[in-house]
Amino acid sequence: MFKKILLPVDMQDKETVRQSLMEASRYLEDSTSELHVMAVLPGLNMPLVAAYFPDDAVEKALKGLKREVHSLVQQTVPELKHCHEHICEGSAAREIVKLADKLHADLIVMPSHNYTRVENILIGSVTSKVVERAHCSVMVLRRTARK
Repeated sequence: MFKKILLPVDMQDKETVRQSLMEASRYLEDSTSELHVMAVLPGLNMPLVAAYFPDDAVEKALKGLKREVHSLVQQTVPELKHCHEHICEGSAAREIVKLADKLHADLIVMPSHNYTRVENILIGSVTSKVVERAHCSVMVLRRTARK
C-alpha cells in the first residue's frame, strides 16, 4: 500500500477517469494517505499557438479544467478525505514527473488508452515517457476489452 499516489487523468475520457479514481483509491495505505489527481492542459502558452487565442484563454481553460476535475472527484470518491487536485499546463509527461517528484509520490497510477503502435509513434505515449523518467513506481491500468 502507498502513502502518496499521483493519478494523472485525461478529462476527455470521463469513464476511464472514474474507473481510475476508484482503482487508485484502493491502493491507499490508510485514512491519512493522499491521492493527488492531476490534469494537464496542453501547452497553449507557446508563442506560435498563443497568438491565435485571446490573452485570457489559458487562464479560463485552466479554471474550467479545475472545476471539471473537482466535480468528477467529488462525484466518484466523495469519501476520500485527503484527495488533492492539481491542474498544470505544458507537456503531459514532463508535468507528471515534475509533480511526482515535488510531492515525493510513492506511486503514479497511469490509465492507459490502448493506442495502436502507429498512434504511439505519431503522438508519442505519455505513459511510456512517465515510466521511463519517473523516480517512483508506476502502475499502468489497462482498459478491459468490451464485449
